[in-house]
Amino acid sequence: MKDGIQNASLPEKIENVLLRIESIVASVSLMTILLLSLIEIGARNFLHTGIPNASIVIQYLVLWVSFFGAVLAVRGRHIKLDVATLLISEAWRKKLERPIYFFSALVCATLFWAAARFWQSEWVAASPEDRWVAAMGIIFPVCFCLLSLHFALRGLIGPCPAKHPI
Repeated sequence: MKDGIQNASLPEKIENVLLRIESIVASVSLMTILLLSLIEIGARNFLHTGIPNASIVIQYLVLWVSFFGAVLAVRGRHIKLDVATLLISEAWRKKLERPIYFFSALVCATLFWAAARFWQSEWVAASPEDRWVAAMGIIFPVCFCLLSLHFALRGLIGPCPAKHPI
């Protein structure tokens, strides 16, 4: 084990495990998009047929890659568009970082609650043969929950250093 991981606090260890799992899910989703697209193109060009519902699966997998990319970006690699940080001193910026992370966790938790309610209503309304489509929509509440968790962990841990391993 690396010294940085071995000496990490519990929130840091939780975050590192989550990031590894999320990276794997995002990578597998992206590879599935590529493979499914290639197979679909080959099937249409050479066999004059296609894979049923492949376009729907690809559309949802794009959402999976996008949402997991957003979750992975919370670790500090995302673009921060807050103008206020340009206008305040470094001391105030450091004082406000953790409360902003906790506020972001609260916003994402609220979005998780709304997404979970929406997904549950979609699941109930879906016909039995379309439940697989509704199941793929679970990405919305899952990723808002993960975003909330990551922001809360960042609030406990503090901001990331400039460079860090995944």
